[in-house]
Amino acid sequence: MLQNIRDKSQGTAAKVIVGLIICTFALFGIESIVSLGGGEDAPATVNGEDISEGQIVQMVEMQMNRFKAQFGENFDPSFLDENMLRDSATESLIQEKVLKQAAEEAGVRVSDQAIDQMIVSTPQFQENGVFDRNRFDMIIRNAGFTRFTYREMLRDNVAANQNRLAWQLTAFATDSEAKRSAELEVQKRNFAYVEFALEDAKKEVVVTDEELNTYYEANKDQYKSQEKVRVEYIELDRANLADEVIVEEEEIESLYSDREAEAESNKEYRAAHILLIGSDEEAQTKMKEIQSKLNAGEAFETLAEAYSEDDSSKMAGGDLGFSTSEVYEDEFAAALEGLEENGVSNIVETRDGLHLIKLLETRKPELPAFADIKSELESEVKLSKAGKLYVERLEILKDESYSADNLSAPAASLSLEVKTTPFFTRQGGVGIAKNPKVIEAAFSEDVLYDNINSAVIELADGKAVVVRVKDHEEEAVKPFESVKSQVEVALVNQKAKKALEEKAESQLALAKEGQAVDGWVVFEGKTRKAEGVESAVLEEAFKMGLADSGSSYKRISIKGSNQAIIRLDAIEQGEVAEVKEEDKDEIAATKSQAEFNAYKTLKMDVADIVRS
Repeated sequence: MLQNIRDKSQGTAAKVIVGLIICTFALFGIESIVSLGGGEDAPATVNGEDISEGQIVQMVEMQMNRFKAQFGENFDPSFLDENMLRDSATESLIQEKVLKQAAEEAGVRVSDQAIDQMIVSTPQFQENGVFDRNRFDMIIRNAGFTRFTYREMLRDNVAANQNRLAWQLTAFATDSEAKRSAELEVQKRNFAYVEFALEDAKKEVVVTDEELNTYYEANKDQYKSQEKVRVEYIELDRANLADEVIVEEEEIESLYSDREAEAESNKEYRAAHILLIGSDEEAQTKMKEIQSKLNAGEAFETLAEAYSEDDSSKMAGGDLGFSTSEVYEDEFAAALEGLEENGVSNIVETRDGLHLIKLLETRKPELPAFADIKSELESEVKLSKAGKLYVERLEILKDESYSADNLSAPAASLSLEVKTTPFFTRQGGVGIAKNPKVIEAAFSEDVLYDNINSAVIELADGKAVVVRVKDHEEEAVKPFESVKSQVEVALVNQKAKKALEEKAESQLALAKEGQAVDGWVVFEGKTRKAEGVESAVLEEAFKMGLADSGSSYKRISIKGSNQAIIRLDAIEQGEVAEVKEEDKDEIAATKSQAEFNAYKTLKMDVADIVRS
């Protein structure tokens, strides 16, 4: 077993991949379970392998949930283009499929044992540091996976990452490459620039009332007051129901008993074994000889060091460390669970070969005494019962708010207070008006124009509201006089920018002709990391090349919408005293990424990709 398990489950790359995968899918659950297969109408195929509609739906849902997690209650799904999300998901899955096939072509394989070990050692699947099968099933089910599809997804990702690392970890930089890069870093340049300020241009701009009116008429949409509403609402909060709950002593004791049973089910075994790879007659005979020596009193640890063919454990006396029985193959696990401490099994055959198994010790999660966690258990029972009460009240809220022509009746029935929000727009407001679901409901046609209560809106786990529009103000164009100052600012800014660009262009033409231009700020002997130079100017100065006749010139935009013309006068090649190893490592890292990207592009180019 267990060389592959140890090798592939302990590597940094494997842990990073598993961590990323689990964090993503544990945090951003997907509602439906989908298969890995395709079908006749698969939206895309890669070298004959289908990408199913279900996979695309799953990927789109995952992207949506990422946005929800990033923006929280302010996230509005209507802002996203569903077609764009679908196209993005399809292309992402195509690329994943290409890289998976490339890994298979390269001979990269990940064993079942390695996948098992990754799963049981993943913290998100553990309870009190021990693998919890129920927790594992719940998380992957919420993420849209069966056990099989999750294992295959994990296997594909690990294999593809190993293939990527094979490229990235073999890249290197030659001495000449490192030297050339170092020379570019120490290169110095002489340059100058003249800046033309937008604020100065604004001072010269004159606008007439006629121009202001013309600009206002052409841009009325910019001067609209936004549509806004104020809503009444009632809120059902599970946390507030806990005070109504009565908890009996028997309920607390029952929960503690469940905890005891759970601790027992998470028992870990510290096993040792002697492994002979293969199960032919020769191996059987040899293992019986080892068993005879063991029965004659020779130490298990000594025999493991002498005879075991599991290189990863033999020098530790066959010790495999602590693990739950799920890690091992069924025959191995059954024998292990049937042993007393320090007991040794009969010869056990698995697909890896023949084993003699010794149980060194067992352990299970330590459960505090009942008295020590009684208050915690009581709170848990109370929260659970409050949850059931919340569900019951939620159904009442749904029924009564649907049939009522105001919020007072359902509020009185459930002993809730009718509250009112400040005005808010379609972009949201404060309090519950920050929630996209509330905004959507408040501005829906039924609620906005038909004067009815909204459906029940679940804001979060254990919190729900019903809203009703109290006041509605339509969108309207603001009168010219009320926005005249804003119109003037916008028009002056527009005319000043145009005038400034024209001035900078005329000065650039004069400079190229060799005529005098005032205001040059001169820099000499500056490196690309020099301080005290406008960043846009410095960046452009190191992009420019010298003209055949000498200095070269260019116009650019810089901070604050200002304009500048740059003059490059000289390039001085610096001397490199020493090329450091860290410099070569940095160049190698950049090359490795570029090489892998080229490899990925090649695989995409030669793949037979069909998009329906």
